Amino acid sequence: MWEVGQRLEVPEDHGTKPLISIHEATAHSMNSPERTDDSGTPQDNTASSTLKDRVRSLTSALGLPSEAPPPSSRHGRQRESEDDWTAAAVRRLDSSQPLSERRAGAEFVGAKIKHFTVDALAAVWTTAEDLFGQDAPLEHRDVGFTLLLSSLRHTSLGLSERMKLYRMATVPVDASHAEEQFQVLKALTEDGQNLKPFARPFIGILSHSLEDMYKATLKARKRLAPSKKGGNRPRLAEEKGLYALLNLINNIILANSDAVDGHELDIIVQNAIQIARMSPSEREMREALSVINAATLDLKRPVPHIESCVDVLSAISGSDMVTSSPKGMAWESLLDLLRSTQQATVTGLLVRIVASNPEGREASHVRGAVSMLVHLVRRDRSPSLPSISVSQLYKALENSDNSRMGSHQILRIILKFLELPEFTQHLLEQDQWEPLLNEICHTISDCDFTGDRDISPTIRRNISSSTSLVSTQLDRPTGSEVADDAIKPLRMITRATVPSWPQMSYEQQTAVGAFFYQIRNILPLEAEELMIVWMIRQRMVFPGADDWIKSLSRLVNDHLVDNSHQWKARELVLEVMKDVVPVLSSGEDRIHFREIIFSFLRTYRAQLDEDIQIIDGIADFVATYSQTVEVDDFTFLLQSLWPLLSVQDTTMDTPTSELTANPVTLHMLRFFVESFPISAEKTTIAYDKLIDVAKARDLPTSARLPAIFLLARLRCNTAHAIYAMPQPDSLGLTSAILPPGTLPSQADHASLNDEQAATRVGRTSTISQRGPVGSRASTQSANRLGSTSQPIVPLWVGHGRKEGLERVEIRTPGSVVFQHTRGADERTTLRLSNWLAEMIDILQQADEWDIYSYVVVHLPSQLSNPTLFSNAVPHIQLLRSVIVSQLKSGTIREPSANTGIKKGDVALCLFNSLIMLLGYSEHFSRAEQDDMVRTLLAGISSWDRVTKVCIQGLSICCHVVPQSLNRSLSAILQKMSQIITQSHLAVDILEFLAGLARLPDVYVNLTENEVRTVFAICIRHLQHLRDQRQKQADPATSHAANRMSGFSGESATASKSIIDIHTDLPQYVFALAYHVLTIWFLSLRLVDRAKHVGWITSNLASKDSHGQDILEEQSQVSLDMMHRTAYLDLGETEPCADFSPSDGKILKKTWLLGLSIVTVETAAATGLTRLIKRQASGTTHATYQLQTAPLPLHHAAAPTDATSSLHGPESRLNVFPNHVFLQLTSTIAPTPSPMEAICLPDDEATRRAISAFDRNDTVDGYKVGVVYIGHNQSHEVEILANDEGSPSPAFNKFLEGLGTKVPLKGAVFNTQGLDRELDTDGTHTYAWRDRITEIVFHIPTLMPTDLENDPHCINKKRHVGNDHVNIIFNDSGLPFVFDTIPSQFNYVNVVITPEPSPAPAKRDEADEGASSLPERQQYFTVRTYSHPTFPQISPTASCRLLSLTNLPGLVRQIALNASVFSNVWAHREGGEHVSSWRNRLREIKKLRGRFAGTGTSASERYPGAKGSKTYVEGDRFAGTVAMGGLAEEDGIVSGLDFSRWAGPNPPLG
Repeated sequence: MWEVGQRLEVPEDHGTKPLISIHEATAHSMNSPERTDDSGTPQDNTASSTLKDRVRSLTSALGLPSEAPPPSSRHGRQRESEDDWTAAAVRRLDSSQPLSERRAGAEFVGAKIKHFTVDALAAVWTTAEDLFGQDAPLEHRDVGFTLLLSSLRHTSLGLSERMKLYRMATVPVDASHAEEQFQVLKALTEDGQNLKPFARPFIGILSHSLEDMYKATLKARKRLAPSKKGGNRPRLAEEKGLYALLNLINNIILANSDAVDGHELDIIVQNAIQIARMSPSEREMREALSVINAATLDLKRPVPHIESCVDVLSAISGSDMVTSSPKGMAWESLLDLLRSTQQATVTGLLVRIVASNPEGREASHVRGAVSMLVHLVRRDRSPSLPSISVSQLYKALENSDNSRMGSHQILRIILKFLELPEFTQHLLEQDQWEPLLNEICHTISDCDFTGDRDISPTIRRNISSSTSLVSTQLDRPTGSEVADDAIKPLRMITRATVPSWPQMSYEQQTAVGAFFYQIRNILPLEAEELMIVWMIRQRMVFPGADDWIKSLSRLVNDHLVDNSHQWKARELVLEVMKDVVPVLSSGEDRIHFREIIFSFLRTYRAQLDEDIQIIDGIADFVATYSQTVEVDDFTFLLQSLWPLLSVQDTTMDTPTSELTANPVTLHMLRFFVESFPISAEKTTIAYDKLIDVAKARDLPTSARLPAIFLLARLRCNTAHAIYAMPQPDSLGLTSAILPPGTLPSQADHASLNDEQAATRVGRTSTISQRGPVGSRASTQSANRLGSTSQPIVPLWVGHGRKEGLERVEIRTPGSVVFQHTRGADERTTLRLSNWLAEMIDILQQADEWDIYSYVVVHLPSQLSNPTLFSNAVPHIQLLRSVIVSQLKSGTIREPSANTGIKKGDVALCLFNSLIMLLGYSEHFSRAEQDDMVRTLLAGISSWDRVTKVCIQGLSICCHVVPQSLNRSLSAILQKMSQIITQSHLAVDILEFLAGLARLPDVYVNLTENEVRTVFAICIRHLQHLRDQRQKQADPATSHAANRMSGFSGESATASKSIIDIHTDLPQYVFALAYHVLTIWFLSLRLVDRAKHVGWITSNLASKDSHGQDILEEQSQVSLDMMHRTAYLDLGETEPCADFSPSDGKILKKTWLLGLSIVTVETAAATGLTRLIKRQASGTTHATYQLQTAPLPLHHAAAPTDATSSLHGPESRLNVFPNHVFLQLTSTIAPTPSPMEAICLPDDEATRRAISAFDRNDTVDGYKVGVVYIGHNQSHEVEILANDEGSPSPAFNKFLEGLGTKVPLKGAVFNTQGLDRELDTDGTHTYAWRDRITEIVFHIPTLMPTDLENDPHCINKKRHVGNDHVNIIFNDSGLPFVFDTIPSQFNYVNVVITPEPSPAPAKRDEADEGASSLPERQQYFTVRTYSHPTFPQISPTASCRLLSLTNLPGLVRQIALNASVFSNVWAHREGGEHVSSWRNRLREIKKLRGRFAGTGTSASERYPGAKGSKTYVEGDRFAGTVAMGGLAEEDGIVSGLDFSRWAGPNPPLG
């Protein structure tokens, strides 16, 4: 048989006679056959017949008149002109003319055709009749055809003229000139549109001429020389004629389908099929297909030769050797057939072609049929087309005989089926997939694409391309394209099965997996994952399976080493490797597995795959595997990750703040933390490698930072074991330097506290996978002074997309790696000095900003664990030197411009480190300690941001390095006096002075002027607050006056909102300034106090809103305190001993004297007197005794003597209290009424008033809870249930330094709610008191525990739960949570955390932890936590490090300051907090207002004057009643200065 494009063998041509005879065809059509010779050339009956005769005969045959009608008449001149044109044409066409002239004549007729009449044209035709003869030379025939074409341009030709032209045109001609003949016929029929009057004979002529013309064309081609048979040769004349004939037939059928009968159409279609099937010419094929297509357009008429038609159309549409144009035409013809009335037949023929594939058919038939059937299956086909199901098509393919087709041809057929959108659903409905998959696999195997032969990564990527690799029409495959054909079905089967994998049955998944495994070397990338899943399911890569080592090795080498594979599949391989590790049982398996892994790592290290996800997976596996190998292999595995550290995620284009942590470093961290509990040697190796990573300046920041992140969290617990904190504890410092809005909200704070670092042995913590580092300011400081817009925060700040830094699981501290060791059985220690040296180097070298900023922020926290660096004393000393040098010289790294962070922010961090280094003072010389104090002093005026922390640092110095502070104290006071205008520093300055006043050894060397500086600071702050009060009293700002009115005793209101914190702070400053003034006055030596009275009293007065001078209540009580203590330092007095019976009757009288209550109790018989003077600042008890001399012997007896002797001593009346009062308070000098004492009646009201006065303490009392939290305790009940035997010795020593242990039963002081009768709150407590303050500590461990009757420890909680301030001694090893003991009254928790001893006395002490105090100094960290709505004002708002010696004093001072502030804060809604002294003053004024009948009042207004005036006898005096006295109109200030008239102290010599 033949294939499309195959040549048909034609016999050799031995003659030169014409091959085509139109007359012959005509004769056949008219049932008048003519004789022909052997060659097939027609023979005329009359050899000499003329053209006229032939035309006549043809006309008669058609039943038409032989002559045309005569032309109509014309005008003479027109006729002459037409005759001229005719004559000229006839003359030029005459047979005597040369051929060239005759050709020109034929062209002349065409050019002047409008000048010719029909008759004239007839004459012309007659003249040129020799040009149309069959025997005329071919050149003459060409001229004749030119004349005919010219004549056909005439617009008035009738039927007779058209018939004449038809006769002349159909004269037989050689095939080489048939094109011109068919062009004439095409023009004659108007391109096939008009067949009158010769339709029937003409169609017959054409149908019978088609086969002859094609044979002539084949013969002409065969005569060509071999060199001219190529595709680029000129087109043969016979080919042109065949094309013209086919084109004419096509046009005639399209325009005159009714004129073509079935017989003629059958001949035409049969010949067109023959031509389309056999022609090697694409032009011929197209023309033949056009004829076939035209023949099938009539959907109502049966298509002739339907089977052959479908066959050839399928062959052409499925051929690889033709271009898209004929293939498209064949495709459209098939579609037309499928729309016809024979669509069922056509469909069946297509199915039969695919299913049976009979002998003689080639692959192109099947491909074309499959393509069309696939189209019929598609849902988007035309509704006019029939449909078949996927199952029908699938069954036809199964029955197909593919033995004669090449493998790539079969794949093409399969490809057509696979591209169906409905294929996936059909596939899922089938139980047996093996036929299709096996056929694909078998075919690909024949193409030699399986086995061990790999294809290139480029082809593999092309397989996985998301762009469709198939189209409806396929080009001819050549060379490597056959390989592409082989893999296209894989792409299609992959696209069908991969998304449907979850819906497949187990059997289906198994079939697909096995198929993928067989073709694994050319498997599309997206199918690799399913193949690996199948291999895992079959346990092919796990120990116990046959050749599992080989399978795993192939999997590793094929999918991990080659980076062209999909990362998901490669990640799955890594998961397989991880899963194999725990099931390695035999030693042989371990060895083989090790060889695979090590071989892979050696190969992979050289490639540096850029896929960050795969690098993450490899590092994850290596870290997991490392825990199962020996030390040498552990080292190799760790080192194998080093080259991967430089790989960065190039797929991300994000700003610095959005970078992610390098995953390789994160897994290197696992080497370290996972080795804690199992291997000291491995832990040490991993630690050293992390140090190397931190040091490597050539690595990207994202690689170095995670290592630094972990190293900065290393700590040492009480057992000296090394561990890593799961959360950073420098969040407060972070918030202080970062711009607002760069940290998480307040809502995150509580959860963050819960995740704070474990700081003692026995605590397990984890970090959430891929969780960002969230933080909130746990401390609050002064407002930021400025920030840039949209700052780029450091990489390590937990905001935005910084996932990764928290992916490492921090495990329980190990028991194999320690910091300090002693004894023969040395335990492995880490060289923490190396890490400290690296931090110092980072500070000195001003490393990359993200690295540098992380170190400076987190260094203070790590320094708070002194045991961690106990073996790095030289480095600690160097660190101190570096920080001090940088701070003093200002050579601090400048932050990046786009961070919004200032240089002062960096200095703030360094100062915090310097303050933390104060805890290491024992390692520094005296000069170095002095230098640290001077650095803090210099920092006060260096950067605005650091002033506050520097002052707080100096507060710490008071307790830690008191001698060094003493040497700089004068300069410190001078500096503070210069910055008192900065109101935001007032609290810190005053708290520093308050703490300093209670440390006499520190200020012992102050001069009188330096002490005066302290008073000046207090006065200046008071004046500033008064000025602010005056401004707020202005009507324009009167809405704010209430908040400040508390300074003068008026009611105040404040919002609960946190935004009012800073408006409430001035009240605390007001109270604190008077507190400092008082305590410093009392701290003076007695001989020096009177010297300062005049200066202080001159500055206590202030102006009210009317410009009049007033003395505030607090000023009055301060003045009262100085009045009582300027010349007395005996301390508190107590009531005198009771009178004896011999003293006789006791008489009692009470007076109001100025702003005091004076009670005189006198023994009437003996005159013995007890004096009680009640003042605002205290009560004085004294005894007055008249030293009565014996009467002289010559003294005459008085009448009263006889009376007294008669009734005994008890009835004697020798003296009244009035006498004593007058003797002590007045003379005979005239006393103005306002100055007169007021004698109080001895009635019940007076007694009640005095009793109420006495209930006011003479000192301000505070209550502070002291809570001990034992090991691993975290719940309220277990904490409160601790009794006196629970705490550690360190806690007991702390209590001893905090206060004095005092009994409660019978206590005469204010026990702040503790029972002093029945011991229900314990027998003892600790308390502390000075001249103005008293603190009673509520200590649950000293209270009885009765869990049976009080399971919730309510009795204990009613005390500590109501305390504003609690001291928490956290010995639990757990992070403290603020609401551990929930209460609405707890504002401040001062948390003390014991640090491990740097040097335990012996090994067992280290094992016991804090069970006993070490030989050397034990350390503690102190940090103040406040309620979220409460401001932080303490110097320990950030973590501070102190020794046990210094701890109690500082903590007590912090608790005292916090208590004062809490009282102010607690009363901010209902008014100001009134001190005990002010209450006592108000009680005195209340009595004066009640009993001063003379008009004496407690008015505080008086005219002010400077200086004083001396009065002599006779001078007039005018004054103002004030404060129970009379003030000079021009000398009130001097009137307050009692030291002026009290006189100087007597000489001590």
